[in-house]
Amino acid sequence: MGAWSGCNSRGGGRLQLPSVRIVPLLLASSLARIKLPFREKRVFMDNSTLPRPRRSGFEFPRYDARIHDGDEVQLASIHGTWLSLSFNPAFTLRGRTVALQASNGRFCAVDRGHPQGKIKCNQRVPPFAAWFEVSQGTHNISLRGVRGGKFCSDEPEGILCNRGAVSRWEAFDIVDAGDGNIALRGGRRGNFCADEGHGMVCEFKSMSDPAVFRPVTDAPLRGRIVQTADAAAAVTFQVHRRDLGSREVAMRCKGDGNYLAIEKSTGLLGCTSPTPWTVWSSRVDWWDAKTASLQSPESGLYVKAVEPSLGGAVVADNDEGTGWALWRVLLTGGYESLRPMVRGVNLGNWFLLERWMANDLFFDETGKAFADECDAVDEYGLMEALDKEVARERMEKHWSSWITEDDIAWLGDHGINTVRVPFGYWMVFPSPPFVEGQLKYLDLLFRWCERHSVAVLLDFHGLKGSQTGNPTSGNCGACGNQNCGKTHVRFLEEEETNLQVIEKLSSRYADSPAYLGFAVANEVAGTASSLDTMKFYQRAYDIIRSKNKDALVVFFATFNPSTYPFQNFRSVVEDVHIYFGMGFGDPTRDQEVNLARAQKAVTGLNWNVLVGEWSLGANGHSTSTWDPADRDKFFARFAKMQLQAWESHSTGWFYWSYKTRWGNSTWNFRDMCEVGWLPGCSEELDYAPVEWWDTPSCAYAYLDGGCPAPPSTLMWWLIPLASALGAAGAVFAILKPPWLVNCVLGAAGAALAAASAAASAVTGLVTGGSGWEHLASGKADSGAAGLPDRELTGNTNHSKDAQGRAEPAVEQPFIW
Repeated sequence: MGAWSGCNSRGGGRLQLPSVRIVPLLLASSLARIKLPFREKRVFMDNSTLPRPRRSGFEFPRYDARIHDGDEVQLASIHGTWLSLSFNPAFTLRGRTVALQASNGRFCAVDRGHPQGKIKCNQRVPPFAAWFEVSQGTHNISLRGVRGGKFCSDEPEGILCNRGAVSRWEAFDIVDAGDGNIALRGGRRGNFCADEGHGMVCEFKSMSDPAVFRPVTDAPLRGRIVQTADAAAAVTFQVHRRDLGSREVAMRCKGDGNYLAIEKSTGLLGCTSPTPWTVWSSRVDWWDAKTASLQSPESGLYVKAVEPSLGGAVVADNDEGTGWALWRVLLTGGYESLRPMVRGVNLGNWFLLERWMANDLFFDETGKAFADECDAVDEYGLMEALDKEVARERMEKHWSSWITEDDIAWLGDHGINTVRVPFGYWMVFPSPPFVEGQLKYLDLLFRWCERHSVAVLLDFHGLKGSQTGNPTSGNCGACGNQNCGKTHVRFLEEEETNLQVIEKLSSRYADSPAYLGFAVANEVAGTASSLDTMKFYQRAYDIIRSKNKDALVVFFATFNPSTYPFQNFRSVVEDVHIYFGMGFGDPTRDQEVNLARAQKAVTGLNWNVLVGEWSLGANGHSTSTWDPADRDKFFARFAKMQLQAWESHSTGWFYWSYKTRWGNSTWNFRDMCEVGWLPGCSEELDYAPVEWWDTPSCAYAYLDGGCPAPPSTLMWWLIPLASALGAAGAVFAILKPPWLVNCVLGAAGAALAAASAAASAVTGLVTGGSGWEHLASGKADSGAAGLPDRELTGNTNHSKDAQGRAEPAVEQPFIW
């Protein structure tokens, strides 16, 4: 265990303790409770590196023509063929200038003394007349003498270079003879060409030695892009793209090292450039996210796939960018944005009232319910029906009490890392009858969330003009009641105002460490114009991204925006709302059946998915009449089933809602947690780690029992040893024998310091003036500069002195 080294009169000796890492129990417990900032992490993924089961937005391979930097893609033509890289001289020689060296070592040249320009292979060195241009044909090539500029023809008396145009006899086939050699077939009979001492003629049935030539070129041959019916032979391109807002891309041929380039003179494609060579890539239509066109910046012509029966060439000679110039882009791998699992709640009914959640607010000035069914249908109607001062007093009281800092602290202490905050346009533009004053409470929320390590997703729930036609938008007119007039779904008519709301709020909170991102429009009605909605999304995205480069941008699933060609989008997710029994079918009592339905609802999309709203509402079942034990079992498994679906196949979820005005409601997250049906409030049920990409899939199988508990890595004897050392130190401190004070206490102090240092090294934490902070990662490939690869995932200590916030100088868009 160790030995005494002796103590001299100066106290220089020290007790030699065993080299084990001792973490004081109190310290270890405190460290395990810290929750820290976590920035977006960019990691390359493909089919071999993906965690299982797969999540939407992380499906490989998939058709996706966004073509972002770092993507690896393959291109398929409308013929069903694939682009392939060929080193066959039949392709690599096309468009090149070549001299042919016969098997006897002599070069073939146009005989200047022959009246019709016959080719003879009798030159020791290649003269000027030995060079030929290999021109691109449909499925053949032609030879054109450099000296005279005439095309060569397969005539009965031999190959004569005296033609001014190309017809059948001027067409030759190049055959790969192996080892860099070629043979030529004439166009007249398809026979091989050779010179056996009387000039070159095409009369040989087999590829004998005289018919084999070594091509000598003016520059090294590079791989050509051709078509193949074999998908396994498709070339993979590695995308280099500096600016998502530009069409310019460079595509490196994987495994070859050179970049795709288009020859200006011929339009042929090849992996021929040692440096990045730009092509223009464009998505084709608003409704097609899978197809792109490629265009030469020099000629302006589009790359097309020639009909395979005509040789299958790939050439930039199309001036329309349609038909044969369209390409399906298969994404085989790429850099994906990874964020910790979002576990959140909606702060519903705070800044946007919903009558079913707030009947205690929907009464007239005498305290009675509104008599007319058309009165106070939504928040606009309520404010319009009340006296201005009565409305102000009622709303101020509501805003100041519905959500407080205690609520945010409770959420952070019980496993919730994010809040979704529904609001209406009147938060920024409180025109009558709406009451002004919400912004100060939203400011407070951000401060509370910063203190308690909870992220904020701003949720534009009520756009001006209404995007839903429902009371949940707060200004929908008749809100679907035909007896009350017209229902509004005209948010696009108020586009400028709605974009100003997004601009002002995203600018106001862009620098808050609690700011996660912006949900642009909640539950857009299917009656809106899909194309105009997508254009609105593009403008909203540009605004949000201009304020914060890492902000998460959320679009609702109406019209499935992930199928539209947003060329420059990144860090976007599609929002789905899934309520069993409300447009999703009633839940069965068989949770495995429910699980299959839930999993299907969140898979198969091009983007990552957030389940923006869900609950334990068991519509279709009169659970209040069930035996209590059966009811408890059903809801406990119903909760685990949904958590397993959302956390196994999406990037996170938000429960609707954090609270309701009545207790014991399946719409009330806090009650459902405290009763034990949701994780975070009992030791029996806890959440899996948030780093889903580094966590076994079984960890999220809540319904199936999760993963087996790993064996403890802490040896049992370390705990009593740490306690014994602490007790010995206390005794020695009281007795204070000088030799023990110098030796033992010094050793114990050193051990404690070493243990603290070891704990810091293990966890990546150091103490600082504002609490515990992460040490910068030294790994070059960590995916996020200066940040660790992993995050602590235990319960969170939300005391003021133990925040997971780094110094203000470090940019951190949000806190987890």
